[in-house]
This record gives sequence, C-alpha cells and structure tokens, in this order.
Amino acid sequence: MYTNILGRFTQLAWGGIRFLAGVLLLLSATPASAALLSLQDAEAIALGQNPGLGAIKQKVVELRHQAVAIAQLPDPHLVFGAANLPLNSFSMNRQQMSMLNVGLSQTFPSFGKLGLEGQQAGVEAQAAADTLRGQSAELVLLLRRVWLQALYAEDAVATVRHQEQLQAESVQAALALYRSAQGAQADVLRAQLARDRLANDISKLQAERASDLAQIAQILNLPEPPSIAHQWPNLPPPPTLAEAEARLSSQPLLRAAQAQTRAAQMGVQVAKRGYWPEVTVSVDYGQDFYAGSPNWLSAGVDLSLPIFPGDRQDQNVAAARAKALQAQYRYDDQHLALTQEARATFARYAALKTELERTDQRLLPTARNAFSATLAAYSAGRAELSAVLRTQKEVLDYALTRLQYRRDLALSAAELDFLTTEGGAQP
Repeated sequence: MYTNILGRFTQLAWGGIRFLAGVLLLLSATPASAALLSLQDAEAIALGQNPGLGAIKQKVVELRHQAVAIAQLPDPHLVFGAANLPLNSFSMNRQQMSMLNVGLSQTFPSFGKLGLEGQQAGVEAQAAADTLRGQSAELVLLLRRVWLQALYAEDAVATVRHQEQLQAESVQAALALYRSAQGAQADVLRAQLARDRLANDISKLQAERASDLAQIAQILNLPEPPSIAHQWPNLPPPPTLAEAEARLSSQPLLRAAQAQTRAAQMGVQVAKRGYWPEVTVSVDYGQDFYAGSPNWLSAGVDLSLPIFPGDRQDQNVAAARAKALQAQYRYDDQHLALTQEARATFARYAALKTELERTDQRLLPTARNAFSATLAAYSAGRAELSAVLRTQKEVLDYALTRLQYRRDLALSAAELDFLTTEGGAQP
C-alpha cells in the first residue's frame, strides 16, 4: 500500500516538474522569438533614426525659415550724430547751426526682388523636401538589399549543409564498395575530400552573413547587429513597364531636380532686377542749442545707379541663365538615367521570374534525380565516382542558383518599387 502511494506521489512530482520545466522553456523562448526584427520594423527604425536623414530634415527646416526671412525688407538704420560742432570749444550753444541730430533710413531693394527671392527660397525648400523623400526611399532600398543578402546567406548555409548529407551518402557508398573489394581507397578519399570541402563554403557564407548584419546595424544606427526574422519579404508586385515609366515624373529625386530647375529659372528673374536701382529713404531731425535758432528737419532719397551694366548686371544675368540651363540638363540626364534603369530592371525581373520557375520545375528536380540515379549506379558498380561527384556538384550549383534567382527577383522588385515611389506627405 505504502509502495503504491509512494509511486503515485513520485508520478505526480515528476509530472509537476515536467510541467514547470515546460513553462520555463516557453517563457525563455518567448523573448527570443519576440526579439526577432522584421523588415517592416527595420524600415521604420531606419527612417526614424538614420543620422543622414536627420541632417536632411534639418536642411529642410533651415530653408523654410530662410524663405520667410529673405523676403523681408532690410533692417532700418538709426543714426545719432553731432553736426557743426566747433573744435575750439566743443560747445553746442555758442555757434549757430551746431546741433545734435537723430536720423532713420530704410533701404528698398529693386522692385519685386524680395518677392522673387522669397519664392526662390521656397522652391529650394521644396526641392530639399523631395530630396529627403528620395534619400529615404534610397535608404529603404539599401536596407532591403542587405536584408535579402543576409537571408540568402542563411538559406545558402542550410543548402550546403544539406549537400553535406548528400556527400555523406557518397562517402558511405565508396566505403561499402571499398570494403567489399569492389572499389578503390582513392574513391573513399575523394568522396571525403568533397564532403569536407563544403565546410569552407559554410564558413565563407557565415562570414558574409555576419557582414550583412553589421551593415544592417549601421543603417539602423544600432550598437549591435540585430537578430532578423528569417522570412522573405512580400514586396508589392511591380507595375507594367508603361506604368513604371509614367510614374517616373513623380519620383522624389526627379521632383527635387525639377524644383531645383524652377529655382534656378527664378534666379534669372532675380538677376534681372539688378537693372533697377535700390532706393534708400532717410529722415533726420536736428536739435539746435544756439539761442533763437530753430531746429532742423532733413529728408532725402538715395538711389543706386546701375549705369554700367556690362560688367555687373549683364554678367549676373548670364551666369543665372547658365545655372538654369545646367539645372535643366541635370534634370534631363537624371530622367533618362531613371528611365533606362526602369527598363533594364523590368527586363531583369521578367527574366529572373522565368529562370526561377524553370529551375524550380525542371532543372533542380532533374539534377536531384540524376544524382540519385548516378549514386545507385555507382553502388551497383556501373558508374564511376567522378560521375557521382559531378552530379552532386550540379545539385548544389542549381540549389544555390535558385536562391540567387529568388534573392535577385526580390531585389528587382525592390528596385522597381524605389523607381516608382511617389513619396509621402511634406515632412
């Protein structure tokens, strides 16, 4: 009886221990899985914490403040002075016309110049905002490139490890033939060499993945490389080529170049205002201390005289026109470059999609079947080991090529998404 009770108590105790161990294991595994970083979260971190984007944001703020300040009139000048002061006594009441005066003057730039300069600065601020959106899209594209490379390296390691298992089968087949005196020891050594050589490939891929994670940490401004979720991103399908080319005009970097062209064209109008004079209006009041003398009031208008425009105004206008043409050429060149890139990327995407499907459906299955058939023939003494090693390498090559197609296909989709992005709201 006591034995049964003790046995039941022991069962309950072990059951409780297993339950507690399971709970502790679940609790210890939950934070690790929760700590995995997804690509979507990484993109949000990059856009919020990257110092390069922070600098451009402050540039936008700077230009917007300057657009307000540059459209204002210059500060007026307040003048204090003494006039007709005798040097022999410095007395203010012994000579007529000795006085203390106070004056105020205001300069008015050429007609319409301030308004044009304010508009020009506003367009430059808009160009900086579009540049910020373009740089943000470029940063997301860079992050996606490194992220996809890290995923490829991780899957490639798993693929090579699977290839090690296939090589182990070859080693076992060579050993079996050697032990039965039907194979040579050299075949065993060659099979072992082919298997062991894969360890170097794994080490290289692991080093590449560590480098990719370090670059991700740099993009995200993190002190340590993150643990990323092993999930290939589900990027939006690319548009047709005609739709992609139509969206290029709204691409943020092109919008920034177009805004810079408009700002440079406004600079021509600002330079033309130099042909008009600047006007300074001044008023002075003088206090006369000589008995019986009145106080004095002076007013005047000061005009600049642009009477020699050949060496100044004409040169400024010509320089502004050259700057406007330079900006227009830069926009045209960038538009052509993005159009060519969109066409090339779209063609590459279509080709990669076809190649991936062909590799999945035909090439890789055929290579695996060829290896199995060659290994069976070698085990039966009807094939050489070299044929087995060759078919094994073909399986590995097609498996890695398939991963490269998958990586490059996703990268092409990311590049097309960057080329056709229209940016968000004004930052």
